[in-house]
Amino acid sequence: LYRLRRRRGAKVLDIPRLPATASPEDVARAVMARGVVVIERLIPEALMDSMVEELASAQGKFHGAVGSFAGHHTLRNACKPLGESKVAQELALQPLVLSAVEKLLKPWCKRVILGTCSAISVEAPPDGEPPAPAQVLHRDGSMWGASGWPFESSRPELSISVMWAASDFTAENGATRFLPGSNHWQPSLTGYGSKTGPSLPAGFQSEDALQAVMPKGSVALWSGHTLHGAGSYERSVTPAGPRHGLLFIYNLGWLRSEHNFHWAVPRAVLQSLSPALKSLIGLDGENAVEHDWYTGPVYAQPYLGGPE
Repeated sequence: LYRLRRRRGAKVLDIPRLPATASPEDVARAVMARGVVVIERLIPEALMDSMVEELASAQGKFHGAVGSFAGHHTLRNACKPLGESKVAQELALQPLVLSAVEKLLKPWCKRVILGTCSAISVEAPPDGEPPAPAQVLHRDGSMWGASGWPFESSRPELSISVMWAASDFTAENGATRFLPGSNHWQPSLTGYGSKTGPSLPAGFQSEDALQAVMPKGSVALWSGHTLHGAGSYERSVTPAGPRHGLLFIYNLGWLRSEHNFHWAVPRAVLQSLSPALKSLIGLDGENAVEHDWYTGPVYAQPYLGGPE
């Protein structure tokens, strides 16, 4: 398909776009086919504004170093937004998105877990500074060695990433770039966190990537095998406000997650989460006995010592 489209003058496959009325099956099919999909205007803009306001005063935010994978004009609030924002908690369980994620991941596991939660704000370059370069194209699934399994027909879908647009994502403010269809390419273990990224098939270059431009309240889902990266924030953006997004990565329950919510969110806040959300971050199970050391469920798998 890529070679055919290039002969016709098209660089890469398009990014599929679906309305908020789409079904989980529609979303899952699009991700399987192209590796990425945008669902437009799924959440009211006012709800996104509320989340940005909830997280505005949060402490512990950080920039990456100059020239780093994380980006020196990108402000991150890692892991703890799940405890700081009620809206973030709602979005983690958004029915259409979560149902699509489960359809994509459940063939490979008994349970899906939320492994990453990051509030990410890409900022305009300060006066006198050039824009930070676009992020190197990478695959989120490269966090795990199993992503290098060379046979596509039996390669598990390790993770699904979900980026909520808490402000408009435009070409000028660095909307995420994708190579649609790259989830079907030969995998590589390089690229996650590297400065060069994996090598691309002959005839392709990172400049071929398409930006997932989307209005506030929209969401992009992509496979952990899909090559993508944040765009560069151009100096000419007016008004030059940050591009706000909330990133979730859902992964197979038997994989070690990127973030550890149990250390980033106070126990009292964790206990206040809904049962569904506690289960999604692995805070469920049971104990055989009461003990002062047990501050949560010890048996992550069903306890088998109780009465029949």
